[in-house]
Order: sequence, then C-alpha cells, then structure tokens
Amino acid sequence: MSFTDYVRAVHTGTSIPHISKGQIERFLVCLPPLAHQAAIGAVLSALDDRTALLRETNATLEAIAQALFKSWFIDFDPVRAKQQGLAPAGMDDATAALFPDSFEESALGLVPKGWGVQRLEAALELAYGKALKSTDRLPGTVPVYGSGGITGFHNESLVSGPSIIVGRKGTVGSVYWEDRAFFPIDTVFYVRANVPLTYCFYLLQTLGLQGMNTDAAVPGLNRNNVYRLEIVWPSEQVLQSFDAVVGAIRQSIFSNERQAQTLATLRDTLLPRLISGQLRLPEVEAVLETV
Repeated sequence: MSFTDYVRAVHTGTSIPHISKGQIERFLVCLPPLAHQAAIGAVLSALDDRTALLRETNATLEAIAQALFKSWFIDFDPVRAKQQGLAPAGMDDATAALFPDSFEESALGLVPKGWGVQRLEAALELAYGKALKSTDRLPGTVPVYGSGGITGFHNESLVSGPSIIVGRKGTVGSVYWEDRAFFPIDTVFYVRANVPLTYCFYLLQTLGLQGMNTDAAVPGLNRNNVYRLEIVWPSEQVLQSFDAVVGAIRQSIFSNERQAQTLATLRDTLLPRLISGQLRLPEVEAVLETV
C-alpha cells in the first residue's frame, strides 16, 4: 500500500479530513538491506556532489563576468594601464588596442577618450510584461517571470530568449538573465537592446535601480526615470569584444545549469526506483556513466 492510499484509508473528519501524528508514525515502510541503503546513498551523494560542483562553477563564472565589466567600464583598468605605459593585465594585444590611453572630461567626470556619455535609453528599451494570472496558466515548461524571479510555468512564451528581466512592481530593480523563451508578467519589464545584451545585463546591476522606487504604497519603477540615467558610452569595438568574452561565459553558465537540472531530476527519479527494487545499482551506474 502506498502512503497516499494509507492516508485515505485511515483519515478522519468529513469537512476537514485529517490524520494524526501517531497514525503517520505507524505506517509501515519497506526498506532494502542496510548495505543496499548505503550503496544507494553513495550513488545519490555522487549526483549531489556533481550538481553542487556545477553550481559552484557557475558562481565563479558569474563573478568573473562581473569583475570584467567593473574592470573595463567602471574602473577603466585597461585605459589606466596604457596611460602609464603598461600592457593591460590579462588581455591580448588586439583587445588592448581597442582601448584609448588617456581620459577626457564628461558630465560623469573623467571617461576614456572618445567614449562619451549617453542616456540609458540610447542603449535599451524596457518593454512591459503582460498580465497572466496563475489560474490562466496551462501546463508547460516556459518559465513565468515576476519581479521576484520565476513564479511558475506556462505552455506559451511572450519573449524569445536570451533576454533580461527587470523588476517593475514589488521587488523593484531586480535583474535576471534568461536564456530560454519566457513569459514576463505585468510586474516586470523585459529588455530590448540596441547594444550587446551582455553589456546591458551587467550595466543594469550597477545603476542602483533598487533605490528608484516611485510609490511608497506599492513599490514601483518608472521607466522614464531609468531612461534618463546617464551612462558611459564605450566604443562599438570594445562592446563587441566584451560580448565575445562574456557571451561565451554565459553560454557555459547556461550549459552547466541545464546539466545541474538534469542531474537533480535524475536523482529524484532514481531514488524511489532504487528503494523499491525496480532498478538495480549496476543499471544505474551504467546510466550515470553516460550523463
């Protein structure tokens, strides 16, 4: 008898069916021999370790991308190095040649010579999401984004990935990257970019959007206020070079996350079958060698 069948057989109450703690504790569970349990645990632990390693790798890759953005577009490290007659660290000659070797005054202070300053609206558009009640969502694999992140799934998308989601109502100024097609609801904006999307993603994280709430009762982000923000405007060549490097990083992050999700699903699928004896350990080990 499954636990669900057991609960249905022993629950009490008509208006609000319930079951007691004692009844739960008396449920008989079939367990494999202790040695077999240990072997199952070792297999599942190996899957957990591989999943954890993939997610740790992604955290490192994300930190590298953020550090590169800060170095190139906030601290201007390559320009400062060339100004001192030094070769920019960790950069080949072709990439280094894309950066100027001096600064000039701008509305934002000193910026690399030739880069200039523009309003954010020159770089991107914040498009409105669309209302989609939870009761209107149909079973599917398309992630639905609210300002707090993924709120569920649907069978249709509104936007083809990759793109960026920005919190508009609720969690103001939250920023998410999504590689897949997705459905942004009406509490968020999604980004249409005029420059590489990778640059927009890390730029938006530096603009203090979380502090731009325009409504005390229901936190909200006014996109016209965001559009008026002034940003340093790099050369097209530097933007493309950044996109080439960070685009590859983001592809690795996406690939690792998909593999981590596959391993987590595999773990949850294997556990009941191993315990019930539907699968034997040698069969599982053969499967894991192909993952």
